[in-house]
Amino acid sequence: MPRFAYEAVDIRGRKVIDSAEAKDKETLLFALESQGLVLLRWLDRDHTRKFFPRRPSRLLSRGELLQFTKDLGYLLKSGLPLDRALTVIGRSVEKGNLKSLAKELEDALRGGKSLSDAMASRKKDFSELYVNMVRVGEVGGVLPQVMAKLAQFEERAEETKKFIISSAIYPSILVMVGIISVLVIMGFVVPRFASIFKGLGQQIPFATQILISVSALLRQWWWVLVLTMVVLFLSLRYFAHTSVGRLKLDKLAIGVPLLGSLIREIQVSHFARTLGTLLLSGVPLLKSLSIVREVVGNQIIRTSVQKIYDKVKEGRRISSLMKEMKVFPEMAIQLVSVGEETGRMGEMLVEIAEELDNKIQARIKFYLTLLEPLTILFMGLIIGGIVVSMLMAVFGINEIQF
Repeated sequence: MPRFAYEAVDIRGRKVIDSAEAKDKETLLFALESQGLVLLRWLDRDHTRKFFPRRPSRLLSRGELLQFTKDLGYLLKSGLPLDRALTVIGRSVEKGNLKSLAKELEDALRGGKSLSDAMASRKKDFSELYVNMVRVGEVGGVLPQVMAKLAQFEERAEETKKFIISSAIYPSILVMVGIISVLVIMGFVVPRFASIFKGLGQQIPFATQILISVSALLRQWWWVLVLTMVVLFLSLRYFAHTSVGRLKLDKLAIGVPLLGSLIREIQVSHFARTLGTLLLSGVPLLKSLSIVREVVGNQIIRTSVQKIYDKVKEGRRISSLMKEMKVFPEMAIQLVSVGEETGRMGEMLVEIAEELDNKIQARIKFYLTLLEPLTILFMGLIIGGIVVSMLMAVFGINEIQF
C-alpha cells in the first residue's frame, strides 16, 4: 500500500508530522479522525526532511479563481450545459492558466468524471470547501446557485484582502521613507560631520559622541545587523512551524492588546462565513464543521472548533458549545442560538460574518489612520534628535579658541 505523509493537530493543539500506509488518502483521513487528529495538509514524502516546509504553489490567482467561479455560475444559470459552459470559458480567454484549467476540467467531464472529482485533483487551486460545495450542488441539482454562493464567498474574501492592502499602503510608505531617511543620515551625513569635528579637535558633546559611535558601528558592522535579523526571522519562522511554537504564537497573538481582539474577530468571521456558506449550500452540519476546522488559521480557535465538532456528534447545540469555548463574541453566540431555534443557522452565520467584517474594516481603518500621525511623530522625534545632537556640536564650534 502507498504511504502518505501528513501534518495534523491533536486535541491539545499540538502539531503532528508523520506518515502512514493506507489504501488511499480518504481511508487515512477517517483513521486520523478516529484517533482525534485534525488533518492540516498532505505532505510530500521528503517534507519531514526539509528545514522549512514548502507550500504548494497555486496555478490560479485569487482573481482568476473568482472570475472562473462567477463566469461558470452565470453560464450555468443561463441554461448552458456544464461541458459547454467550460468550453465557452476556455474560448473567452486567449491564453493562460484559466484557459488550461477550463480545458482540463472539460476533458475530465468528457472522460466520465464529475466536476467536483475533477476539481479535487487540483488541490492547489480548489480548497476542500470549494470541492464539497460543488459536490453538493451536483447531487442536489443546484450547481448554478452553489456557484453563485461560492462567487460571493470568494468575492468577499478578495474585497477584505484588497481593503487591508490599500489601507496599509500609505502607512507602509511613511515607515519605509522614515527608515531610509534615518539610514542615509546615519550612514552618510553623520560621518561627514564627525570628520569635521575630529579635524577641529573640538570637545564633542556626549549626545553627539553617542550618535557618532552608533553611526560608525552601523557603517562597520551593518552586515552583522542584517545577518542577525535574517537569523532571527528564520528562527521565528521555524519556531512557528513547530506544534509548541505555533500554539504559543497564536496564543500570544490573541492576547496582544487591541490587535488580539481584532485577530480573534477575523478568525471568527472566517469561521462563521465558511460554515454559513456550507450550510446554505446543503452540506450537512458535521461535514461542514470538519471542513471549517481546516480553514481556521489560529490554533486556539481551531482547537475550539474541533471540540465543537466532537460535542455536536454527541447531540450538543453549537451555541452552548460556542459559549463554553470563550473565544466567540456574545453577539455571534446569540445569533447562532436564534438560527438553531428558527432553522436558519446558515443565514445567521453569514449575517454574523457580515457584521464582523464591517466591524473589522472599521477598526483596521481606524488603526491605520492612527498609525499615520504616530509614525510621522516617531520618525520626527528620531530625526529631530539626530539633528539636535549634531547642532549641539556645531554650536560648540564658536567656543574654539584660535
